[in-house]
Amino acid sequence: MIPTYKLIRSKRKTLALQISQNGEIFVRSPRLYPKFLIEKFLLEKTEWIKKSQEKMMKNGNIHKKYTETEFQEMKRKLKIYLDTKIQEIWNWKKLPNITSIKITKSERRWWSCSGKNGLCFSYRLAAYLENHTQFIDAVITHEIAHLQEKNHQKNFWNLVYSMMPEYESVMQSRSVDTHI
Repeated sequence: MIPTYKLIRSKRKTLALQISQNGEIFVRSPRLYPKFLIEKFLLEKTEWIKKSQEKMMKNGNIHKKYTETEFQEMKRKLKIYLDTKIQEIWNWKKLPNITSIKITKSERRWWSCSGKNGLCFSYRLAAYLENHTQFIDAVITHEIAHLQEKNHQKNFWNLVYSMMPEYESVMQSRSVDTHI
């Protein structure tokens, strides 16, 4: 049986399969690609789709939609944690100044550091406050390192590991779709 999916046709040469944060299946296809071949592709990928969705559910990566009240509460709790931890890590390494700290409703990008040293974090990190603060700490460490090193070259990773030697194992233990 062909799973339910959303088809997105564009100027591309190959088929691509994507599972969104809420578990929806998207197929990206060349504009004139025949539908029967798209569905054949989906049938061939059915087992992978099921396993991926199960893994996302298990790891908490399929996200429910939150009300504005729930979002504001998550944002408030996350902000308290971030402000304290960021200050602690930043003070320890004496890195360039942080210009702002924002919590966004981003569903795709978990975190970022702007060229002007503004830090952004997705409200979704609040889901890790109860049981996986070390994951949040790794995220903070990653972005704080960008205050000094704006790329992912050797100096950046040396700085990350100097601040958090267990960074890699923490990130691997949390199987999440994240921006790095």
